[in-house]
Amino acid sequence: MRKLSLLTKAALFIMLLFCGIFVMSGCGNKEQEGEKKHIDFTVCARENLPEELYSIIEEKKDKVCKFTYTNGSFMYIVVCYGEKERANVNVVVNDLFLTSNAIYIDTTLKTDKATAADYVAKGDYSMYPYIVLKCEKYDVPVVFDID
Repeated sequence: MRKLSLLTKAALFIMLLFCGIFVMSGCGNKEQEGEKKHIDFTVCARENLPEELYSIIEEKKDKVCKFTYTNGSFMYIVVCYGEKERANVNVVVNDLFLTSNAIYIDTTLKTDKATAADYVAKGDYSMYPYIVLKCEKYDVPVVFDID
């Protein structure tokens, strides 16, 4: 049986080390921990928002932002998409669920099929699409995924 040279042994050791690191890291993919539990929520109209929350939204709505607001036993999850100069956009909730470590929300700004009336001259008309979801209050952080 041939003896392996020192250089060959070192190369094998380094390959095994990298393989071990790769396996131990789980390929670097961080997933949500625990089982997903879908959360019941209500999309709130302007007239159903607490005044303080509405004031905060009015201050922040011209820029993209996301935040939560708690009031008693309820939590409000807010996603603002900033100023848009067209009238045919709306916010869609793709998913909202709870895991053992966080609440995850996934929203998208959807553009409906455009008509000539939907395009406006800059400064003539602006829309500030946002959505407010009201749900039970949870003591975990919220992770936002907005497109």
